[in-house]
Amino acid sequence: MTSVSAIALAVATVGLFAITQDEGPAPADRNSPFAGPVADPDPAADGIADTGATAAEAAVDRVTPVELPATARLSVDGEEVPHPVWHATVMPGETLALNLNMPGQARLDGETISDTANIRWRAPDSAGVHDLRIEAANGEMFRLSVFVLQPLNGQTVLEGYRIGTYPRNAPEGLIRITREDLDAPISPGFTIGQFICKQQPGHWPKFLLVSSNMLIRLEALLSELREDELTAADSFFIMSGYRTPFYNNAIGSARYSRHMYGDASDIYPDVLGGDGVMDDLNGDGRVTRADAEFLYDYASRLFTSRDDVPAGGIGAYGANAVHGPFVHIDGRGRIARWGRHGS
Repeated sequence: MTSVSAIALAVATVGLFAITQDEGPAPADRNSPFAGPVADPDPAADGIADTGATAAEAAVDRVTPVELPATARLSVDGEEVPHPVWHATVMPGETLALNLNMPGQARLDGETISDTANIRWRAPDSAGVHDLRIEAANGEMFRLSVFVLQPLNGQTVLEGYRIGTYPRNAPEGLIRITREDLDAPISPGFTIGQFICKQQPGHWPKFLLVSSNMLIRLEALLSELREDELTAADSFFIMSGYRTPFYNNAIGSARYSRHMYGDASDIYPDVLGGDGVMDDLNGDGRVTRADAEFLYDYASRLFTSRDDVPAGGIGAYGANAVHGPFVHIDGRGRIARWGRHGS
């Protein structure tokens, strides 16, 4: 299993999954991991025919209730997923190991693959996107978009899509997506399609990476802004997410940019007007660099106060002829700050 980064959150309900809490196995289903006690077909065989109790009632009396944990927890290759909607990556032919802290049932692309708490899934030999749904015995649900990666093997072009050459630490593989995969969720507020590189807009398939550390930071920031009623956005506008080394070089970005590893995003909330420009966050009636610096300061205070959010970079940028103000967020694993005027 190769994770884009450490798989480090309010269940986002999304379509395509046929299982719901109301659609679980019937209580009398002996093969169901969630089934209740099953009545004996012959009550007299257990010496209870003269007690006046029904077989079902007697069966309940004989069974010691199993107390489930208060909260379902799911780990992938030993790393607990931070949100009920998340993602996982695996190389072709390798095994993805998932562990639930209670009985559960797992379905992949609509087919049941496990009815136990421990799930082992061997990835197919070809790259692709798979939809994994897990229902815990207490009714909680998890959804993971599982990306079987396309091996890179030093190639600079994949299926006509220009990758270029990584200056160091080339990834083992890249996520391969088609038009049909753009809406695959990777966290409660984000889909994989939001992070594609801007190059070759009409070319499919596309290849990219997305870092879990970055997504944890984005989700924490979005959630806090919403809680403080500073935005009603369901997601951030991702102005720039993943960049291939080819594209990164073409626009003159930093040689070792975190964007090439799917570990950085240039973002802003855009609710008011949906006009492709950051909202007026500081309330001065204008959209300027001051709004980017407001978001920069807000994010810096939040990330510094949270032990459950990985360390990373924050940068503030003003508007130019091409774009409005925005903030850079990455999950590099150490604190980095830049672009804040007066600091």
